[in-house]
Amino acid sequence: MDNNRFIGFTLIMLLILTYYTFFPPGQIPESEDINQTPNTEVLDEVQINPKTDENKYKKNEKFLSSAVEEKFEVDNDLIRVTFSNKGAKIVDVKLKEYSTKNSQEVHLYDSKRGDINFILNDNENINFNEIVFDKNIKSDSEKKTIQFSALGVDNKKITVIYEIGDSYIINSRVLLNDEFNGLKNIKFQWENNLIHQEENIVNEKNQTRINFYSLDESFDYTSATSKDDEEIKIEDPLKWVSFKQQFFSSAVISDNNIINSTVLSKYVESDEINKNFSVSSDIPIINNSISLKFYFGPNKYSILKEIESEFHNNIYLGWIGVGGFNRYVIVPIFNFLEKITSNYGLIILFMVVLIRIVVTPLTYKSHLSMAKMKVLNPEIQEIRKKHDGDMQKSQAEIMELYTKTGVSPLGGCLPILFQLPILVSVFYFLPNAIELRGKSFLWASDLSNYDSILDLPFYLPLYGDHISLFTILMTVSTILINKANSQMQTMEGPMKTIQYVLPIMFLFIFNNFSAGLTYYYFLSNVASYAQINIFKMFVDEEKIKKEIDFNRKRNLNSNKSSFQLRLEEAMKARQEKKKKNR
Repeated sequence: MDNNRFIGFTLIMLLILTYYTFFPPGQIPESEDINQTPNTEVLDEVQINPKTDENKYKKNEKFLSSAVEEKFEVDNDLIRVTFSNKGAKIVDVKLKEYSTKNSQEVHLYDSKRGDINFILNDNENINFNEIVFDKNIKSDSEKKTIQFSALGVDNKKITVIYEIGDSYIINSRVLLNDEFNGLKNIKFQWENNLIHQEENIVNEKNQTRINFYSLDESFDYTSATSKDDEEIKIEDPLKWVSFKQQFFSSAVISDNNIINSTVLSKYVESDEINKNFSVSSDIPIINNSISLKFYFGPNKYSILKEIESEFHNNIYLGWIGVGGFNRYVIVPIFNFLEKITSNYGLIILFMVVLIRIVVTPLTYKSHLSMAKMKVLNPEIQEIRKKHDGDMQKSQAEIMELYTKTGVSPLGGCLPILFQLPILVSVFYFLPNAIELRGKSFLWASDLSNYDSILDLPFYLPLYGDHISLFTILMTVSTILINKANSQMQTMEGPMKTIQYVLPIMFLFIFNNFSAGLTYYYFLSNVASYAQINIFKMFVDEEKIKKEIDFNRKRNLNSNKSSFQLRLEEAMKARQEKKKKNR
């Protein structure tokens, strides 16, 4: 979590807990012969541009080929992949359904800014980048298959196969003939200078990191916010490694496991490059082959959860409890509403309405409890005046009053606390929802980014260089709600001003948050304010007074509660201790 989000989250929790405590509101195929694939057709080939970084590699004289260096494109409805027969590798990947602010296809990988390579660590250390492979491209109704092959003078043969179906997955295999006897691992290397995809560069950087998942079901990652180089040597075998950006990921997934891995993250000060990531690993050879899958696609939960175990962690939905609530409650609600409308501003509105309807019983119970506290407040103030300076006696008598009248001081707080998972969940979900990316609503041009009604000619520390209207509306509505709730009881001292101070702090913190999030909080505040005024119409204070008086008479001669007895005993012990210390 970046610093701003951490501060924002902390302040939210502080506001809620403080306010409601003191003044609560109411399948990869087997290695068959590629030439046996039926119903195939050769795809068009494109001559490689000779001025590429790949030419920096020397030619391996032990692998002879009549082929010339070529680059060619293969695509489906989702991705556009460029291959090179020099190195038998992927050299470029673009996403067809997503675009940048300049209306260009999202560019997830470019060999000009990185490299994918295999090395055979035998006696000769065969580097794939030094070999020009022969190629054969075929397609059928289910997939497009690209086969690269290279035959050495010593009869060693290397075959590299890529398969592209109708998803964001690229299946790959490296096949070795029997002449590679005794070879245990293939070295896999991937370096990627990630390209900036989002307008908000700072926010994107702070959500970019390397994620990796081990066979023992351990998920780990590099720091997203640190500006220091970070190198991690991983002893445990891995299942996958992902170069995760704010809304997109590039990942490698192994069927043979990934061992002896080292991941390296480098912070880059650039308007073009996000960060520099690399991974170096060994892939165990099984039956003279290895199998890998490459994922180049969006960080969309419905897609990621189907890729591989725990692959959905490329979307950070919050810590254990919150993440689970998002996955099983918030995400299904969001997906359901997507089927009703494609307007994401309306989807957020419907989310607020639906959630408010569900939690209405809790909200009403809280409001009713606070109405009872309001009725008792004059008596509470009298008790405090009577025992001025003696908090123990004052608190004991107030607790006795609660017991006799049947009023719980936590009655207004606990229902609100049960609603905290919703508040915290949307705090994580909405800023990471790729569905909001590039979607406009009202004056917000992109709900995944902050809204701006005025760009400032200067930068204000802690605030930014723009004015977010949704943040202003959120702040004002929060103050109005707090004012309405404060009428339920008398507040004194700092507690009287904190309800106004914290929302003002939110004005600064949330100014750089996504418009979808601040818009949601604003709507939630409006709904809360409406509920408060509706509840007032159904809460009869005179009826509450009669109920309190009835409970008081009924409990007048009743035995004291065990809690009260323990409290009194504790008070007596403290008084005796004070006398001894005199």
